[in-house]
Amino acid sequence: MLRILLIDDNLNDRLLAIHVLEQEFFDLQFHEIVQAKDLEEALEKGQFDLVITDYQLRWSDGLTAIRAIKNRYPDCPVIMFTSSGTQEVAVEAMKSGLEDYIIKSPKHYVRLPAAVRRAIERTEAQRKAVRLESRFQTLLNNLNVGIYRLTADGILLEGNPAFLRLLGLNSLTEIPASQTLEPYFQPLDYAQVLNQLKQNSEIRDREMQLRRANGSLIWVRISTTFTQVDGTTVIDGLIEDISERKQAQKALHQSEERAQLAVNISRLGTWHYDPSTNLVEFDKRMHEIWGEPDDTALIPLPMVIERIHPNDRERVVNTISNALNPMSSGTYEIDYRIVWKDGTERWLFANGQVQLEGEGVSKQAVGFLGTALDITERKRAEERLHLLYETTSDLLATEHPMLLMNNLFNKLSAQLELHSYYNYMVEEKDNRLMLHLNNYEGISEATAQSLEWIEFGQNLCGLVAQERQQIVLDRSQISTHPNAQLVNSIGITAFAGQPLIVQGRLLGTLSFGSRTRTYFTSEEIDLLQSTCEQMAIAIERANLLASIQQQAQQLQQANRIKDEFLAVLSHELRSPLNPILGWSKLLQTCKLDEAKTAHALSAIERNAKLQSELIEDLLDVSRILQGKLSLNVCPVDLVSIVQAAMETVQLAAESKSIQIQVRLEPNVGQVLGDPNRLQQVIWNLLSNAIKFTDVEGRVDIQLKQVSSFAEVTVIDTGQGIHPDFLPYVFEYFRQADGATTRKFGGLGLGLAIVRHLVELHGGTVRVESAGEGQGTTFTVRLPLMATPSQKNADSKPSEPSLNLHGIKVLVVDDNTDTREFIAFMLEMYGANVTTVTSAVEALATLTKYRADVLLSDIGMPEMDGYMLVRQLRALPYQQGGKIPAIALTAFAGEINYQKAIEAGFQRHVPKPIEPVKLVETITDLVKQSQ
Repeated sequence: MLRILLIDDNLNDRLLAIHVLEQEFFDLQFHEIVQAKDLEEALEKGQFDLVITDYQLRWSDGLTAIRAIKNRYPDCPVIMFTSSGTQEVAVEAMKSGLEDYIIKSPKHYVRLPAAVRRAIERTEAQRKAVRLESRFQTLLNNLNVGIYRLTADGILLEGNPAFLRLLGLNSLTEIPASQTLEPYFQPLDYAQVLNQLKQNSEIRDREMQLRRANGSLIWVRISTTFTQVDGTTVIDGLIEDISERKQAQKALHQSEERAQLAVNISRLGTWHYDPSTNLVEFDKRMHEIWGEPDDTALIPLPMVIERIHPNDRERVVNTISNALNPMSSGTYEIDYRIVWKDGTERWLFANGQVQLEGEGVSKQAVGFLGTALDITERKRAEERLHLLYETTSDLLATEHPMLLMNNLFNKLSAQLELHSYYNYMVEEKDNRLMLHLNNYEGISEATAQSLEWIEFGQNLCGLVAQERQQIVLDRSQISTHPNAQLVNSIGITAFAGQPLIVQGRLLGTLSFGSRTRTYFTSEEIDLLQSTCEQMAIAIERANLLASIQQQAQQLQQANRIKDEFLAVLSHELRSPLNPILGWSKLLQTCKLDEAKTAHALSAIERNAKLQSELIEDLLDVSRILQGKLSLNVCPVDLVSIVQAAMETVQLAAESKSIQIQVRLEPNVGQVLGDPNRLQQVIWNLLSNAIKFTDVEGRVDIQLKQVSSFAEVTVIDTGQGIHPDFLPYVFEYFRQADGATTRKFGGLGLGLAIVRHLVELHGGTVRVESAGEGQGTTFTVRLPLMATPSQKNADSKPSEPSLNLHGIKVLVVDDNTDTREFIAFMLEMYGANVTTVTSAVEALATLTKYRADVLLSDIGMPEMDGYMLVRQLRALPYQQGGKIPAIALTAFAGEINYQKAIEAGFQRHVPKPIEPVKLVETITDLVKQSQ
């Protein structure tokens, strides 16, 4: 492990340096220094092999850091990696012991790994040189080679200081005169040395362990020989301490074992090229990577080059030539493809270093050592990631992802050897959800037609949809899976099907098949899954965009309709006001004769009723939209309903000389419904028919029984309806002609109300027209009652008494005209009327005056009608707390009705007021209170 102290207070620069070095070295440990305190702690511990420092630091500078490091660790290599230094800084740093100086710029980033490698190599070489120099210096200065002389029996005669030091002695006297050296050796070693010496007369470079006087063991190398001195045989010998070498050999062996272990773990192959023989030597792993048998010892370089992919061969040759060039750094790094003998392509990453000898023109390459790593899976992963990125980008850029399906399949098939795909989408058929084949490739048209619609759970694609999870099968599973018979029959040997799900909603399925693969790897399965997830998101996004566009168009249409409706509403509400105000002014300022006065009053009444009908239609639509339109249901005879509606429109028909033909079957049963609302339906249809039929036209109305339904048909010979407008006839605020030049008035609400009322009665209404000028037919169907009731809706209840004689009424309204009109009208019917202008005045009046009925407006200043009736209901009975109350207001919506009842009113009568209806309401309320 290489431990690097990285001194830089810029996070991005530190990350860049770490990234660049990790690309070159496999086993690194970084200690990042960002403040002075961190540096002091690191120097105290000293757990680093190399230092990389910036020059410009927030707390100091690189020169100070270099000096601090070199003061404690003079042999530690230091590299300055900076963007803020100068030539003077570089020179000063070199004087302080800097190993290398590199500028932070894109073209110099690649120098950092090489500088680190060179620094490590130089440091190691220096350390070895120091050790050798120290060893030789010790030998020279201290004569560390022991020299000794023994008698033939092994008794020590003499020895130099180095010999004594090896034995751990200070002088020869410490060894008894008759003692041999046997105690200082292992027993077996000593006996073998003597025997070998007797047999061969000499021993050279025998290595053994020596036991020193203190009991410690050291390794020594001994050379001895028999020598004759003055006729006496003695043993002369040399003894050398080789403990360090033994330890170094042991460390080297352990290092080699660790290096081999690292190579094995990293799956690196090693190679060596000899330029003198042009042969390349592979280790076992390199043979595996290259696809060569293990028994191939040496391979000529041309054969190695031949195995490289043709598209990469020239690039590799040029890189090798550049590395072997004596003028280059000799580094070699490249990735390329090789082709095995069976055609399989593999990606390799190779790096190496050329060994150079000599100087100047005699410098030449003598060896080329390197490693290679199989990076095929990494390259495939990069290709898969790139494909996924391209797919995502393409899908995000299009509003029609289904059109990219074939293009996506082509890209996937190039990488994964795919031959077919099937894209099913969930669609409705015969009122149930099924899977519809939208896109496909790799199957015949006939097969596609037979599989156009499949059920959930049918075949593999249907099973994917049913299970809502990915299904992947290999060749053996396909042959036995009950749902895989179809894919098996068309030769698919590997299958992967994915559901297209977004936010828990199943959109469809996308499945792939191969006829040459026997299975898909886990990485390939993940790629297919991720691709399908992106496709599902893109489809959902496209659907949302289409929906938003459609909603935008609908909103534009709704805004247009709204604008047209508001224009029509303004016209329809203002038009009746013109004759009302005009005739009123003439009645006030001119003396009209009796006939003209009657005509004026008739016009005022007719236009007031028209305006009231328009407002009532708007209120009905409001109730319908809020779901609060209620029916007073009872058995109804439709004959009387049709006749009553005809009486209402008879005058309008006669004014245009329109002939009404009536055909009513007498024995049509009763329906269960609201008589008033059903009459409103028939009146609307007849009014429309008369409005849109030309003078002297004809309108037919028919009533008959069809099966268990009563059917009312209204047929006219009028202007008809354009086919494009027929689907919108019953929509709110829709009119075939919304222009200012239109011939017919109205708000376009009547038919919408008709449809809603008919549907509330459980019936249907439809319209038919052959086109403009061809007339129109409206048909209403209502369900008949199973058993006709004896009660006849035609029987009218007795008319209530319209006499208010003796009834005391308190009227509260801040509008003088309205207040005086109500008082005058009620007094005509005999009521005793008291009027006040505000709610406060009403409360004061009720403490003195006992009224039978309270009529109050809602919208009044300071205290409205709601507040008034709430305060009244809080009073005791004697002070009017229980007085019956009627709300008279222009707030006529359903919500206003609910608020009035909740506040404490018993009745809600909207303005404009119909005198008879108001009198009936007062009479009924007084009777109930009594």
